[in-house]
Amino acid sequence: MLNIERVGPAAVPADADQGMVPMRDGVRLAADVYRAASPSPGPAVLVRLPYDKDGAYCFMPLIGRYFAARGYTAVVQDVRGKYRSEGATEFAVHEVDDGHDTLQWVAGQPWCNGDVVMWGDSYYGYTAIAAAMSGHPALRAIAPRVTGSQLSTVLDYGDGTRDVEQTSRKMYFATHYVDAGRYEWEPDWTRRPLRAPFDDFFDRIGKRSANFDAEFSGASRFVPPPAKALLESRPVPALYTIGWFDNCAIWSWHDVQALSRHPGWASHLRLRLEAIDHENYRLRDAPIAPSDDHAADPAALERMLPGYLDPAIEFFDAVLGGSLEALPRVRYEICHGDWRDGETWPPRDATGFEYFLTPEGLAAEPPPGPSTVAWTHDPSDPVPSQGANPFAALFDRSDLSAAGDRDDVLRFTGPACAGDTDLMGAVTVALTVAAPAGAHLHARLLDMEPGGAAFLIAKGQLRLDAPRDTAVLDLQHVAYRLRAGHRLALDVMSGDFPEYVPEAPAGADPWTSAPGAPATRRLTLGGPDPSYLRIGTR
Repeated sequence: MLNIERVGPAAVPADADQGMVPMRDGVRLAADVYRAASPSPGPAVLVRLPYDKDGAYCFMPLIGRYFAARGYTAVVQDVRGKYRSEGATEFAVHEVDDGHDTLQWVAGQPWCNGDVVMWGDSYYGYTAIAAAMSGHPALRAIAPRVTGSQLSTVLDYGDGTRDVEQTSRKMYFATHYVDAGRYEWEPDWTRRPLRAPFDDFFDRIGKRSANFDAEFSGASRFVPPPAKALLESRPVPALYTIGWFDNCAIWSWHDVQALSRHPGWASHLRLRLEAIDHENYRLRDAPIAPSDDHAADPAALERMLPGYLDPAIEFFDAVLGGSLEALPRVRYEICHGDWRDGETWPPRDATGFEYFLTPEGLAAEPPPGPSTVAWTHDPSDPVPSQGANPFAALFDRSDLSAAGDRDDVLRFTGPACAGDTDLMGAVTVALTVAAPAGAHLHARLLDMEPGGAAFLIAKGQLRLDAPRDTAVLDLQHVAYRLRAGHRLALDVMSGDFPEYVPEAPAGADPWTSAPGAPATRRLTLGGPDPSYLRIGTR
């Protein structure tokens, strides 16, 4: 039985003034205003989101009051087509122009002194980036968290490989972008083709998502502007917050790497790197006890707010007060360790580590001669993902030790650490592997505890557009303390489902096709091009 709940707009709080903000095409977008206490005009913080400005999920009334109590009039707006706002429900089509027009409205209000900053997570962090692309002069700074300018897209690396598609984009369209409200439901991921439970869902509610259907038409409008649009816009101070366990971190790092190389943006960029997942659960609390669940316990939510919002307020205060240079360029949390400040990421004094994949495991030296190991991947029985909800990876942080017992997973384990060892910087896995076009390669870097439990440190994945003999997987970045007695392990496989789509036959769409036949992949160890794992080396 498919359980479906539609969630509409919550009541506007008594302490919020709702207004309808006109866009250039006549559409009006609903916004709540939480006034700062000062009788004089002052700065404003703008948040634009598709999740209900008044609902419990993103607790915007609490956030609006928190900013207002610290001198910022908060404006929280439903984006076009969502909840109380007018217009068509279209993902990422209008956010640059609507951001510009909303900034124009906010800056012109009698309670605003003309200075506007923007803050937000995920999609409402993306709207801050989109508004920066508009170049509006009133926008003084942005603080996007767990997001990026290419949010939800499949990144193409330009070398015949691309990222593996996350299932979350289409699931998102069938949850948040059907109509003005939200639908709570869970697909049966065992169904094939993969699209089948979604079509059943649309039949049940009697309507479809134009955003979902456009994914299969070959001409979807529902994509963010290219990152080039951000690089070519007027630079503004930007504080990017990235979660070490965020399933959207790939898009955060995509932006940060581009901005840090740009002469205009680099000096404006600040980084905050935290041991959190997309839903802001923290590694130190994982797995999450009921008393620490800010999604269910109001007391836990109240405890969360200072650590959640104060970094942005400190940043905005520095920008508007002319003291941005006094803030460190990078503030980062070492998993199982402390917080540190720095001027670069990775830190200039970070130690690099290199391990070679050998028949015995991870080793400091490559094997003396070439050898091969193999795994057989069955697309109808892919390696399962690490937990129930990829957005809340730390909520029920999973022990992945059993995955190493599967025949379709190659696990390479290193020696036990004699003392605490800090792993910091980029993580790269190079594989000498024979794989056909359409093949998926997944790698997971694990922390193996002395008792045998294994927990995720980082992961990366590739889809091959053409047959290849080598592949380099980007596992992004880490700041992780491998404690004494613990071991590194690396899993290599061809599935991570249902977080990522399963392999499909060459040229087929994984959403509409049946699974392909099992296929054997061979990995070469040693020889002139040894397979290796590198951490922090440049």
